[in-house]
Amino acid sequence: MNKLIIIGAGGHGRCCLDIAREKYDEIIFLDDGLAGQTVNDCKVVGKINEMKKLFPEYLDIFIAVGNNAFRKELYDQAKEIGYNIITLVSNKATVSKYATIKQGSVIFPHAVIESNARIGNDCIICANATVNHDAIIHDDCLIYSNTVIRPNVIIHELTRIGSNCTITFGKEIKEGSDITDGEVVI
Repeated sequence: MNKLIIIGAGGHGRCCLDIAREKYDEIIFLDDGLAGQTVNDCKVVGKINEMKKLFPEYLDIFIAVGNNAFRKELYDQAKEIGYNIITLVSNKATVSKYATIKQGSVIFPHAVIESNARIGNDCIICANATVNHDAIIHDDCLIYSNTVIRPNVIIHELTRIGSNCTITFGKEIKEGSDITDGEVVI
C-alpha cells in the first residue's frame, strides 16, 4: 500500500490531496490548526511538530504550505529526518519530457511546462500557469494561476508571482520578490 503524509490541510493542502490521490492509497495530514479532524475524507492525525514520530511508518511526505519561507523550513526538516519528499504532477498537466521538475514541487492541473524549462525544489506551479521553454524557476517559488513565464526567464529563490502575471522574455527576477496579481514585468 502506498502511504503519504501531507503537511498542511488548508486550501493548498486540499488541492495537493486531489493530485496525491492519483498515486496514493493511504493519505494522512499533519496540521496545527486542524489536528484531530477529518479533511476531505483524510484524517489530520496530529500537528506539524509530530512529523518525526511518523517516520519510518510513513516514508513519503509532501509539504503543502503556501508560504515559501515556511515551506522551505519544513522541507529541510523532512529531509533531515530522512523522508522521501515526493513531487506531485497532475495527470492533467502538460509537461515536456525535456523539462526538469525537482523534488518536492507540485504542478497543478492544466499547467504547462515546456521543453527545457527547469523547476527547482519545493516549488508550486498553480493551475493554468505556463512556463515557456528554457525558463528557470529556482527553489521555493510560488507561481499562481494563469501566469505566463516567457522563454529564458530566470526566477530566483523564494519568489511569489501572483495570478494573471506575465514575466516577459529573458527577464531575471531577484530572490524573494513578490509580484502582485496582474503585473506585467517587461
